[in-house]
Amino acid sequence: MNTVESVHLPPGGTPMPRTHSLTLQRQLPVTPSKAFDFWVNPTKVASWWGPNAGDTSDVRTFELRGGGRYRVVTHAPNGDTYDFTGEFRALEPGRKVSFTWEIEKSGPSQVTVAFDEQSGGTKLTLVHEGLHSEEERDDCIDGWNGALDKLELEVRQWGGAQGEAPAPP
Repeated sequence: MNTVESVHLPPGGTPMPRTHSLTLQRQLPVTPSKAFDFWVNPTKVASWWGPNAGDTSDVRTFELRGGGRYRVVTHAPNGDTYDFTGEFRALEPGRKVSFTWEIEKSGPSQVTVAFDEQSGGTKLTLVHEGLHSEEERDDCIDGWNGALDKLELEVRQWGGAQGEAPAPP
């Protein structure tokens, strides 16, 4: 896990306040194309989205194109609800998905997920930039780690590196 602070220059060049970023990586036992599908197929997104075991997610909006909007509502077992919204910025099948990220009390930030073939599977690299405080960054580290744990489990349940049916228990 790698965390970085950065200063961003928006169009026009005026520096924005210092922001925080995070980088997380996972190894998945599927091809980059199949790993990408777990981020762009609404049914698969709903199967793993959310930071905690027991969370359920409803994909309410999913306009899969550059500039398209998404909205995913996650329900925690304790009754809390989280409303994630944003806009797709880049979609490169089997290689990269990038989107803005907003949740209730935080301002917008940017998430980029890259898929690189490695060791018969995929190295997934998630970079979340533009977080406004160390506390928000730390919360996102916890949340993304929980979601990526669920993603790994779902990838294995949907099939292994060859995309085959899951093995019997």
